[in-house]
Amino acid sequence: MLLIKLAWRNLWRSRRRTWITISSVIFAVILALFLQSMDYGSQELMVQNTVRFTTGYAQIQDTLYQDEPNLDNAMVADDAFMAEIVEKFTDIEYVVPRLESVMLVAGEIKSRVGFVSGISPKNEHRFNGIKDRLEAGEFFNQEEGGAVIGTELAKNLDLSLGDSLVLFGQGFQGSMAAGKYVIVGLVRHPVPDFNSRIVFLQLHEAQWLFDAYDRLTHLKLVPKKMRHAHRLVSAVNAEESLSGYRAYTWEELQPELVQTIAFDRAGTLIFLLILYIVIGFGIFGTILTMTLEREKEFGMLISIGMLRGRLATVVFLETLIINFLGVLLGVLVAFPILIYFYYNPISLGAGLEEMMAEYGMEAILPFSLNPQIFVQQALIVFGISMVIVLYPLVRIARLDVLQASRK
Repeated sequence: MLLIKLAWRNLWRSRRRTWITISSVIFAVILALFLQSMDYGSQELMVQNTVRFTTGYAQIQDTLYQDEPNLDNAMVADDAFMAEIVEKFTDIEYVVPRLESVMLVAGEIKSRVGFVSGISPKNEHRFNGIKDRLEAGEFFNQEEGGAVIGTELAKNLDLSLGDSLVLFGQGFQGSMAAGKYVIVGLVRHPVPDFNSRIVFLQLHEAQWLFDAYDRLTHLKLVPKKMRHAHRLVSAVNAEESLSGYRAYTWEELQPELVQTIAFDRAGTLIFLLILYIVIGFGIFGTILTMTLEREKEFGMLISIGMLRGRLATVVFLETLIINFLGVLLGVLVAFPILIYFYYNPISLGAGLEEMMAEYGMEAILPFSLNPQIFVQQALIVFGISMVIVLYPLVRIARLDVLQASRK
């Protein structure tokens, strides 16, 4: 306790030197948090835009569908089944049904391969806010049918609101699927590939078109907390009454996206390593200056009988306190800054919109408030600082008392 009190008093004998050292740690923490938060934010936005509009965070399928994704392997899932799923698993907030297949999509003159998705408009909007991306018309009227298509698909087929759209393909168990629908809405899908192919129908319309009544290609499971998605999938797969079904996480359904994120994190890691080197030299510079300034003091203390071990312990405690205060203040200063940028992401300008759209992202630099970022970066910077403290300890162990006392 006496050594801790001595270390604390030593720190504030030279307030300027102490605050310079603390400031170097604060700056290091803020810089590391800023970079990591921006990186995590970009990845979270990429996952959010892609997963919410495609596979969902978790979904349940027929056991055969993943290997053979066609309508013949669509799962039996009526309203009673969906209600039972929500009731049985408390982690589920609600479910989002879908019946999807590839079809030939044709206008008056042009045609192309499209992706028809039968949805529940209410649940779909609740999950991904699809109505907010509507650019013209409406996102279905309960009294009327019709189709909502991607803006790029409408452009490619020279179609607009009120025009007729013909769908032709194969339905359930080889049946012919053909229908003619009026375009009631144009939506800008955030995933470019889907925006040029997507055709939304109401679920009951899609089931009629494909002759797949009470069937779904998959059922998205929306957990009450997204971090519980893996736990939910494990619980579903362990349920004996659902042995004919299989649940998947988005990582299992989109390995390409997982690889993209891993590659992005590898690139960020390189920048972080460079940053850590710069941070290390910055902190080392302040510790070096502090040590050299105090060599005479160290020499005098040893010459009057203070053991080197105790002196080294006092210096270690001083540095420990400095590093702890620096990391703590760095996190406290960075937190409101990151909160501001979390709600007000940096705009990249109109010129980058098209390039960012190719990755399913908006032209912004989003930030993340993931607690892991704060813990991870605080520990890393603190660790770097504590490694650097070895220098003054070694210096004390090798100190020439006579030479230091003459400085």
